[in-house]
Amino acid sequence: MEVMMNREQRRAARRAKPPRRGAGHIQMPVNMRFSAEEETWMMLIPTQGANQFLDGTADRDVWHSVMGRINFAIILGDNHFWSPGNEGANSLQAARLVMRAVKAHGDATGSWSMTNEQHGVVMTALTLANQMQKMCTRRELRDAMTDMMGQLEYNKQSDAIKDKLDAGQLPG
Repeated sequence: MEVMMNREQRRAARRAKPPRRGAGHIQMPVNMRFSAEEETWMMLIPTQGANQFLDGTADRDVWHSVMGRINFAIILGDNHFWSPGNEGANSLQAARLVMRAVKAHGDATGSWSMTNEQHGVVMTALTLANQMQKMCTRRELRDAMTDMMGQLEYNKQSDAIKDKLDAGQLPG
């Protein structure tokens, strides 16, 4: 048997529900579709960074740019293209290991460089990343970016603050 509620009772019942997570907060878009020229630049910057490692003119910021692209490609590949153990997944994992070795060498000596062999491994991974990006939809790219960014400590702290605000508590 259905209970008939008047307007005030319906409004009170709606207010009694907990708000959606993040309701009332300004949410910035994680990813949007870029123009073809900007998308090309997004693919070229890590590639140029890998070339800087070969020249010996790279630094920590360039390392982060290239490594971020490789991490993004790993998440994109795992979510949409292959299962772990695939040849593409192995290429990306090999590039990740190379970049870790380059970082260890860069931190120890202050020289951010790589050999021709290491450069070839990284360039193969970046080429795979570019090909996957071209084949993905806007939503697939957004989901992969959200997964990658969700692993960052900043986003974990930001989500904790939003949860406290949603619960009616002051952050801190």
